[in-house]
Amino acid sequence: MKGSSAKLVPLAPQSSGATGKVGFFWIVSDRLGRDAILGEAIEVANAETYGDFLTHPGGHYDFWEQMKLRGPAWLRPRNLSALLLSTEYEDWPRGRVVFSLVTKHPTIFADRRILTQPSRLQKVCMMFQIVESHFDRRTDTHYR
Repeated sequence: MKGSSAKLVPLAPQSSGATGKVGFFWIVSDRLGRDAILGEAIEVANAETYGDFLTHPGGHYDFWEQMKLRGPAWLRPRNLSALLLSTEYEDWPRGRVVFSLVTKHPTIFADRRILTQPSRLQKVCMMFQIVESHFDRRTDTHYR
């Protein structure tokens, strides 16, 4: 989705009829080394249009840099590993949830290491309030 010339335009909440959330995420390690989800989700009603999708206006890079500035004190109550602070945003499996204006379903664009593991997909569905049987999944050149 990056690199497109599509203009971001706020969408009126009643225009889409969509429910759930959109945003971006990573699968990272918690303090015990288990899979955890980190990211930011907003209501579809607050999303912006980007081509045929409703999407979160923010992105992985800016969120990651802010997280690093916040430091261990921000990670601790979220039960996330301080190891994250010594890594880059591209080091972890990541993705984005958008809402398709064409199919009227959420679409998960993500790393194959997320799309092929049911436990990881379940974490994404929980965070973004997606009914597990009603979404599309796709790979993207932004994600491995």
